[in-house]
Amino acid sequence: MTGSLTKPADPVLEQFEALLPEALEESKDPAAQRAAFEALRECGFPHRKVEAWKYTDVSAAVAGPFKRPHAGAYGLLLPEPVQWKILPDLPTVGSDQPFALLSLALSHGGIEVTVPAGTVVEQLVEIDLPVAKANTLLCPALSIHVGAGSRVDFLVRSDRQGGSSLLSWIAQITVEENAAVSFAKIRTGSGANFCHLQTRQAAGSHLALFDATIGGALTRNDLHAVLAGEGAELDLHGLYAVSGREHADNHTTVEHAVPNTRSRQLYKGIIGGHAGGVFNGRIVVKPGAKGTDALQMNRNLLRSRSAKVDTKPQLEIANDDVRCAHGAAIGRFDDAQIFYLESRGLDRAAAEALLARGFAGEVIDLVKNSAVRETLSGLAEEFFDRSETETAP
Repeated sequence: MTGSLTKPADPVLEQFEALLPEALEESKDPAAQRAAFEALRECGFPHRKVEAWKYTDVSAAVAGPFKRPHAGAYGLLLPEPVQWKILPDLPTVGSDQPFALLSLALSHGGIEVTVPAGTVVEQLVEIDLPVAKANTLLCPALSIHVGAGSRVDFLVRSDRQGGSSLLSWIAQITVEENAAVSFAKIRTGSGANFCHLQTRQAAGSHLALFDATIGGALTRNDLHAVLAGEGAELDLHGLYAVSGREHADNHTTVEHAVPNTRSRQLYKGIIGGHAGGVFNGRIVVKPGAKGTDALQMNRNLLRSRSAKVDTKPQLEIANDDVRCAHGAAIGRFDDAQIFYLESRGLDRAAAEALLARGFAGEVIDLVKNSAVRETLSGLAEEFFDRSETETAP
């Protein structure tokens, strides 16, 4: 007996395929969305035997069932002369990015925000993503373009997400020559949240990125930053704070593509209860990128014996004329510090809470915009208040 072997049906993929016709009805480029879904079909949803997803189980996040509502509204606070319009074209992503492909295939469209060249924007630019309500799938997109010589601060929030929801979104940031940009991304709420962020910097530009994950059933942040012009500088900071059975996974790739660029990374994780954290950071130095100056550090605080974190900083260097370093640390509360605080009248729970707040505050203080810094501090306080009961050994 002869016959061809066929790939077994995937009920998870079939669930999303059932949502494809309505997505194509709304689409400006149905061919691109069909191609994205076929690429997703080819690579499949990741499992823990895939190296990039070794420490993150997505099965519960994609189990569904999901409804796909029409696109929700963005919350925008855009001071003049910042401009916006409907995103004209779907972004391009790699064939090995399953959730980015899902975002393209079932896209709800998106917006494009532009800061004209030579502009100094004094007021914070605020963007709230559409809200993914309980048991819904939402796939928004955001593109930001900052013209040469401009100065601007952004705050993008993904919050109020409902239980058993799936938010899978794509963001792109382009920073032209000699522009200075700060960009803070904050994820709060419930459900699963997957973000694929791509940045590209021209010569003499400076980009300060802050990525905050405060709670949420499952979060995966994928960042690919390219320093494409000489003299470009990137400051990349992050905070992930999870408790209960929450899980936060941060994958960063910083690519030094040309000579004389600089990057600094500091991510901090605070993990309590039975929660899990992941940091996988890569610094990639291309063969011609002499004079690269790059530093990467990941530090983690475990607040319970059942909390877990996996960290993997990496250097991939194809040039000898560089200065690069990386490191990681995982620890619990310092007994000497606890003893000191107890000797000053605090009980152990209060002493641990004080130290945890200080640990988070060290990275929050690196945010330059005072309004964003206050927002992050408030969210961190809410997290600590909510998770106090999970700190017992």
